[in-house]
Amino acid sequence: MINTQIFKHQLIHLMRVSFLLFFTFSTLFAQSIAIKGGRIITITGPVIEKGTIIIDGGIIKDVGLNINIPHDAKIINASGKVIMPGLIDAMTYYGIDPKDLNESIKTISPELRIIEAYYPFGKFGDGTGEIKANDLLSGGITTIYIAPGDATILGGQGAIVKTAASTFDKMVVRAPAAIDITLGSKPGKLNRKENRTPVTKMAAVSQLRDTFIKAQEYQNIKDNPVRDLSMEAMNLLLERKIPARIQANGPGDIRTAMNLADEFNFDLIIDGGASSDTYIDELADKSISIVLGPVSHPYISGEEIPDLSEYPTVDEGLAGRLHKAGIKVAFGSFSYGLGSLAKGITGKWLLIDAAITTGYGMPEDAVLRSITLSAAEILDVDDRVGSLEVGKDADIIILDGDPLSIKTWVERVYISGKLVYTKK
Repeated sequence: MINTQIFKHQLIHLMRVSFLLFFTFSTLFAQSIAIKGGRIITITGPVIEKGTIIIDGGIIKDVGLNINIPHDAKIINASGKVIMPGLIDAMTYYGIDPKDLNESIKTISPELRIIEAYYPFGKFGDGTGEIKANDLLSGGITTIYIAPGDATILGGQGAIVKTAASTFDKMVVRAPAAIDITLGSKPGKLNRKENRTPVTKMAAVSQLRDTFIKAQEYQNIKDNPVRDLSMEAMNLLLERKIPARIQANGPGDIRTAMNLADEFNFDLIIDGGASSDTYIDELADKSISIVLGPVSHPYISGEEIPDLSEYPTVDEGLAGRLHKAGIKVAFGSFSYGLGSLAKGITGKWLLIDAAITTGYGMPEDAVLRSITLSAAEILDVDDRVGSLEVGKDADIIILDGDPLSIKTWVERVYISGKLVYTKK
């Protein structure tokens, strides 16, 4: 008589082996894809008319004219379409519930990691199957930087994620990716309202400097038997493994950000930068990059009535002037601070909003670079995304016309070679 328990275990083992074999062979022999016939904007090279892109294993294997297409490849006809890299939103709060932004107990919290609060389910998805941020995919956005909020002085560690993946882990490109700091009046206003310190800018900067000094002291202690998560996070910054993203819009705050970077020798990215041309030569000399807020929207702080001394009138020409000075520029939606506009700006309008700058001195190729490769370089992920080059992730969008035209729509989006969005 057959021992049913032994038979059951053997059957389960056989099923597991079969699954592993199937997964291995399906991965090794996954069908390659050829997108052909479209106008390819590679970002790094000349535009290729009626070109072809070969995708294999989620990676770009070839791109150009008259290239060999594998005999078993799935061919996507893109004739009359425009093909370019997926767009990058270099500063957003998408996927973070408002109650999970801005830890209010501590105004300086470098140990906090926004990836712990990132939740692309709920209204962003149903929590089953593939994870897709459809609001973003419809606008061609394939990579985003998510920040821990701007209501505290030092909010924690930001992260870089893709907008679609088969699992949560595969969404994450880099975490932690930066330390997020906010200068300006917003943290002080909220602290005053909650009856806590600091409420003045000088007190805020003093606390920041004190935190940096403590991190330096912690860094110099050899074989420290006591772990300190805050100091470990700050050491990532001091060791230049990650940069500081400092939100600064007024001239004084931009000056303070540069002073802190000089004093403590860390890599600096300015977020917002509404008055950054005040120090345009110095920013260029120091090779400090700027992630600008929405061109058509003057405020990124989320306040109904912000401190107008920190926000000059809308300046559509700022991006062009920064680019002309040799400063690397990217754009961020700063979506959390846009209220009812957040969904639109975060998705379809990021490209359109950036396109406004073409009428104010920003060359068209520089605009496209600012929301692809320049953004990837600022985020330090340009080895994977930002351009259509051999060896990079196959994050590709197909549009029905000129990328900088308001009439253009994103028709298809591929992330890591997989079709994740099709316009209905």
